[in-house]
Amino acid sequence: MLTESLAQINQIFLINKNINRSLSAAQTGRTSRWVLPKFLELPKHQRGRPCLSTENGRYRDYPHGVRDQDGIIIVDHGSRRKESNLMLNEFVAMFTDETGYQIVEPAHMELAEPSIRDAFASCIQQGANRVIVSPFFLFPGRHWHQDIPSLTANAAKEYPGVPYIITAPLGLHELLVDVVNDRIKHCLSHVEGDIDECAVCAGTQKCRLH
Repeated sequence: MLTESLAQINQIFLINKNINRSLSAAQTGRTSRWVLPKFLELPKHQRGRPCLSTENGRYRDYPHGVRDQDGIIIVDHGSRRKESNLMLNEFVAMFTDETGYQIVEPAHMELAEPSIRDAFASCIQQGANRVIVSPFFLFPGRHWHQDIPSLTANAAKEYPGVPYIITAPLGLHELLVDVVNDRIKHCLSHVEGDIDECAVCAGTQKCRLH
């Protein structure tokens, strides 16, 4: 699938960005900015303002934000593996603590509970009068274009008059470069015996040289 192939290519470029930035800084004494390769750019008619970018090392300050009576649903794909599903709960707890938002619920698109329908109902029961569905996905694909909108629309039918929005997935956020780089360094340090496995690899025996 084209979207999946582009996602893999983008992940490679995100990792290489740090390498290129370091080399440029060493050679010229200044930090260069990564430019999206021409063949990955959207056609002109599909381009919009840059999404999820940072300014001066800080999050972009948008004029509108989350209100007290907004319900937020963070939805991932869902897994038959219990440990994977529990990690979404942990992320939602971190997200809630960091942002201070009043109504935040986890949801799985399929294979596990709570479903989007369950999370939507929970938001309404807590007093939400608007629902924000945030896909916990890296890049847009069929789930973002079709599955999540369909499931959300079905859930919203039970609450006429309550508006909702499905936000963009994470996309090419500059801070994801730091996340990927940190994960790489952590795994390499574990292989060298300096630190324990991270929460993702713990108990799997996957974080090793083959």
